[in-house]
Amino acid sequence: MADALNKEIDLAIEELGARGDGIGRAGGDTIYVPYTAPGDRVRARIEGRRGDGYAAVAAEFLRRAPDRSEPTCAHFGACGGCAWQHLGEKTYARLKRDLLIAALERQGLKAEVEETRISPPGSRRRVRFAGLRTAKTTVVGLHARAAHDIADLVECPVSAPGIVALLPRCRETAEALAVLSPARKPVEFAVAITASDTGLDVTWTLPRAPDLADRQRLVRFAEANDLARVSWRPPGGGEESPPVAEPVALRRKPVVTLGGVDVEIPPDTFLQATLAGQQAIQRAGAQAAASSPKGRAADLYAGCGTLSLDLARGRAVLAVDGDAAAIAALDAAARRATLNNLKAERRDLARRPFTAEELNAFALAVFDPPRAGASAQAEAIARSKVPVVAAVSCDPATLARDLRTLTDGGYALERVTPIDQFLWSPRIEAVAVLRRR
Repeated sequence: MADALNKEIDLAIEELGARGDGIGRAGGDTIYVPYTAPGDRVRARIEGRRGDGYAAVAAEFLRRAPDRSEPTCAHFGACGGCAWQHLGEKTYARLKRDLLIAALERQGLKAEVEETRISPPGSRRRVRFAGLRTAKTTVVGLHARAAHDIADLVECPVSAPGIVALLPRCRETAEALAVLSPARKPVEFAVAITASDTGLDVTWTLPRAPDLADRQRLVRFAEANDLARVSWRPPGGGEESPPVAEPVALRRKPVVTLGGVDVEIPPDTFLQATLAGQQAIQRAGAQAAASSPKGRAADLYAGCGTLSLDLARGRAVLAVDGDAAAIAALDAAARRATLNNLKAERRDLARRPFTAEELNAFALAVFDPPRAGASAQAEAIARSKVPVVAAVSCDPATLARDLRTLTDGGYALERVTPIDQFLWSPRIEAVAVLRRR
């Protein structure tokens, strides 16, 4: 498309892509247009190259798809957290499922894909907010779509109401913290909020250690808002391995119930994003367990025990994870509950996956890795004799890749359950069950 920049073209939106954008085609070129839906016809303005196609914006809607819905949030379009609030319910559920099916098909896989289990609005219990402190203002919210700008949130229909209600208090505290006082340039920070069963657990990511006065401010922040715990940590490490957080105020131990067992969670630890999503994953795991022979289960990438504690009600379980704090929390919870049939072990499965020989001792293997998937571990499982495998993932592409490895190794893919706990985003969780042929 010659001289495409700022060019306007009339475009029919045919489908939605993996990032959530509408896709149309013109002259053999693929055009990506955010916040559109299949059935829309738009006048699209080209903004630049994107991969082998072009990124564009909808300058004008010439015709709207019949199953569009009015976005429920005032920040929709400015905040990058949601991409699909404009979709009708039936279209939304179908497209979530279609994303998963398309990822499987790209790997040459076919399976029974069940209907999407959708978490309700206001149920997101763990959110990491970005923050920016300047000489004139303080913002706390989520990054804009494909940009570093932060949408300063006053509402969020996805998140639990208690989390949203705390945002103004987070801004006030950020303005008071000396460690965030801007010098020559703005200061970035982050606030992670988890709604535990015993209250909100808040972890601040700060550019350097708070001094005594700042620690006292954080304590007052905890007391004024009846928070369970407030911690801080330095930046770095990425989403999968951030630095260890240091508690500043512990008023109550943050607890979540997993498999009927109370677990005292570490600061900003990994949890399934919603309780409904957690329960759907546990049900799928229980179904896999019910269809497997009697014997031990291996829960790989176990975290704090979402699946381990549920499975341990019916069989012996070895729970493994590389996160020291998470696996220690699981071990302590199992000991308090006198679950003698659950053993927790720390092990970096990306660097030292369980071998096929080790796995042969188990009747069931479940794994729930980070978004990058479990390539090395899947290869070892594929060489093992484990009768039944359940794979959990929040990334359809890496899940499909790992499932391809398992099917190439002799497993039959029986069913896949889509679980939507990332409401109005193009992300989808899934549980796949496989059986050794």
